Amino acid sequence: MAKWIIGIIVVALLGGALWYSGMLNSFMTPTQTPTTTPEVATTTPQAAAPQPENGMAATNDASDAALTQDAAAVDSHMQALTTDSANVDSSMNDKAVTQSY
Repeated sequence: MAKWIIGIIVVALLGGALWYSGMLNSFMTPTQTPTTTPEVATTTPQAAAPQPENGMAATNDASDAALTQDAAAVDSHMQALTTDSANVDSSMNDKAVTQSY
């Protein structure tokens, strides 16, 4: 009787291993026949041009006013970056505070 139980367990484990590895999928999926259904061409709407970000002028504007606006936006971002960098540098130079217990 014990041999039958061990045999059933071994078969179940082998079946589980085959199922987990995907070997049984090829036996269980039906074979597909090629179809000749015509595919309908669809048109997709064109995405709108991306809007300018961070105070920049339009992406395709090359006028002097747009270049001035872009330069001003870049300058303001660089000044903010300099300020952030200075804050990080000052925080790296902090001294340890002695604590009394």
